[in-house]
Amino acid sequence: MRRITTLLTATALLLTVGVPTVLAKGGDGTRIALKSAKAFPAAKGSAKFKATAEERELQVEVEHVRRLAGKRVVFIVGGKQIATKKVNRFGAAEINRNSQRGQFVPAVGAGTSVRVKTAAGALIVKGSF
Repeated sequence: MRRITTLLTATALLLTVGVPTVLAKGGDGTRIALKSAKAFPAAKGSAKFKATAEERELQVEVEHVRRLAGKRVVFIVGGKQIATKKVNRFGAAEINRNSQRGQFVPAVGAGTSVRVKTAAGALIVKGSF
């Protein structure tokens, strides 16, 4: 009985030490789906945020907006415009921001909103972390 208790205690200790180490590496980050607005019902999007002690990385993409091909869309995170990008001929636009490359990456936490709008201000997709 004492041997089992010792073994369970050692296993619990290893898990306690091991799990935070994995989480500190950033893992795969947090990914969310962005929901389409009524004006663009076919639109789909996603956002991914990953943070480690050394870097922060943010990726946001929107697709299935072929009618906006060649036009600019605005990426807004946490209420601040962080980029504009031209929609390609396939109806997609994406941004990738990485602090290690000297790029601005906004602070992202639970409840941080992500929106993609047309240059005129029409909402395409939205979501929150």
